[in-house]
Amino acid sequence: MKLTCEKLIFGGLGLCRTKNGVVFCEGLAPKETAECVLTWEVGGTSVFKARDILEKSPERRDAFCEHFGNCGGCCWQFINYETQVACKKDIFESTFKRTGKFFDTCEPQIFFDRETNYRIKANFSVDEKSGKIGFLSKKSHKIVEIKNCPLLSENLNLFLENASDIKAKSVAAIDTGSKLVTSLDESVGEILVGDYKFEVNGNSFFQSNRFMTEKIAKWCADQVSPCENLFDIYGGVGLFSVFCSKKAKNITLVEIDEKMVKSAERTFEINSVLNAKSVAASAENFFAAQNVSPDCVIIDPPRIGLNKRTLQGIANTSPLKIIYISCNPTTQARDCNIFANFGYKIQKTAVFDCYPNTFHIESGVVLEK
Repeated sequence: MKLTCEKLIFGGLGLCRTKNGVVFCEGLAPKETAECVLTWEVGGTSVFKARDILEKSPERRDAFCEHFGNCGGCCWQFINYETQVACKKDIFESTFKRTGKFFDTCEPQIFFDRETNYRIKANFSVDEKSGKIGFLSKKSHKIVEIKNCPLLSENLNLFLENASDIKAKSVAAIDTGSKLVTSLDESVGEILVGDYKFEVNGNSFFQSNRFMTEKIAKWCADQVSPCENLFDIYGGVGLFSVFCSKKAKNITLVEIDEKMVKSAERTFEINSVLNAKSVAASAENFFAAQNVSPDCVIIDPPRIGLNKRTLQGIANTSPLKIIYISCNPTTQARDCNIFANFGYKIQKTAVFDCYPNTFHIESGVVLEK
């Protein structure tokens, strides 16, 4: 079928219109036309793959990784980086209009940096029979052996080059700058972000982009007005708590992973943050037992967003301000729509390109009562 890409959507595919309705296509830049072949269906919508480009976009470029198209890690390497950033801004805005029903959403601030060698955190797959290590191929459990990835930091690539005889199906690793900590052992390390140090292990929840982490943390701290009580929900090892430590008299970090809670406690000690404490609990259980009304709540949930109990629990404590950081604009927009029904209004938004050459988006929303 001959298809023309209208725009890119969250998930990395191009949206194309036909006489029979909307279809999706892989491998097209906006405004490109190509002969495409049907590959699969998702949610009842046909998905095609570009085969022969008939009208080439000036935004198209050659991919710079030999594994592109086979490895499942990247999907937009063939598109100029400036265009990628513009597309992510458009995806964020259109998602908040379509899913969140916010037709007057604030113009997002856009933050981006280098498009290569930015990742300091990665999850590698291992073939236990052959010992091959790398990433999974697209829509498959087949492992693509990789010795060098253009998106990874130098230390992570050194790990790939020298990895051998690993007795595990997968390996999580974080490059602290001075050393590598992995899920294969119990080692810990410290990452420097701005003026602060953070304790991490291989499985720690931590921002992956070494050039963007401080930008996100500073943006978040800039949105916090001086206040009495601040809650940092899904707080990980304490990135936002530490950066906001001078803004609130009392900070409570909530994290379900007890190992990360202990790392957060040590991070507070390392940085002489005396006004913060960490609590091992799920977000919904924490709010169910809460009798303190916070001035500000920071939330950075997993991709699935917030469940009903957590949404209701946050609303019940009635914070004046909610700062919502997310890696999924669809669930973020859905949840913000619910917060709007609880009496909150969006005051500021931001898009952070933490994952160049992929469709992934990190975004921030400030809601006020």
